[in-house]
Amino acid sequence: MKRNLLTAILLFGLLSSGYSQDKIITLNYDTIDCKINKILHNTIFFDITTMGVKSSGRLPITSVLNYTISVKAVQEELNGVITDRFERLRFGMNGGPGYILASSKDAEDYMVSFGITSGQAQSYYKDLKLGLYTDADLTYLITQNYGAGIKYKFFDTSSCLEGFFDPQDGVHLIYTTYKEQIYVNFFGVLFVYQQSLGSQNLFRLNSAFSFGLTTYRNEAEYLNGFYLLTGKNFGTGTSLGLEYFITSYFSAGVDLSAFYSSIRKIKITDGTNTSKVDLEKENYENLTRFDLSFGIRFYLWKK
Repeated sequence: MKRNLLTAILLFGLLSSGYSQDKIITLNYDTIDCKINKILHNTIFFDITTMGVKSSGRLPITSVLNYTISVKAVQEELNGVITDRFERLRFGMNGGPGYILASSKDAEDYMVSFGITSGQAQSYYKDLKLGLYTDADLTYLITQNYGAGIKYKFFDTSSCLEGFFDPQDGVHLIYTTYKEQIYVNFFGVLFVYQQSLGSQNLFRLNSAFSFGLTTYRNEAEYLNGFYLLTGKNFGTGTSLGLEYFITSYFSAGVDLSAFYSSIRKIKITDGTNTSKVDLEKENYENLTRFDLSFGIRFYLWKK
């Protein structure tokens, strides 16, 4: 009976000490008494309680010499609480300026032929090239580095010019407004690569490639007439970005992206008559642009 009692006491002591605290020993032989929450393939996440105040921290595995986990934590690990899981869904939204790269020299010369000054024509197309860019994407992360999903992009720009136009009849000069409002939409598939940076993985570098359908809509006004020009074609996009994790599931970042597409067929309507035009190669509507955007991302569904 006494031997059984001694065994029970020893087991009780071991279990009590195992439940109380985890330990992390760093390469500098510093000991951290803590509660280890989870262990990923390259990071240990833990909580420290000091005088009743709880704080959280993380360490890369490469800076850890050894660590011990309490009996309770081991049991949780057996139950699947501590696993190499990560958020599988990433939802992002971005916005910022976009700039069309296509040359406008021929368009400016054509406008000058209608009596507009060269300075006015340059100013008009300078405004038309600069617009507002937004996007949204939903990505499924196959691994912590690679993912695939869907992406939507939107670009909006406009320009307006008032002045005397020469209708080329040799008699009249007409004071009127020439205005364009352009909308470019893109829907496509997305492929993502991302890589965590820094010892605490607070920063992440990501790159992406997208391919899909581009739609073009130009609402134009000239000589008190209103015209709608529409077209579509395939488009591609690439981007490079850096994000900072505010929490483990929420980040903010900046992206620099390039987009390429050109419209080769245009449908023109004035509300009554409609015609379709196959553009010559030198007259393709070139929608190539650079976009600089700032945004947020949510990481969901840990699996």
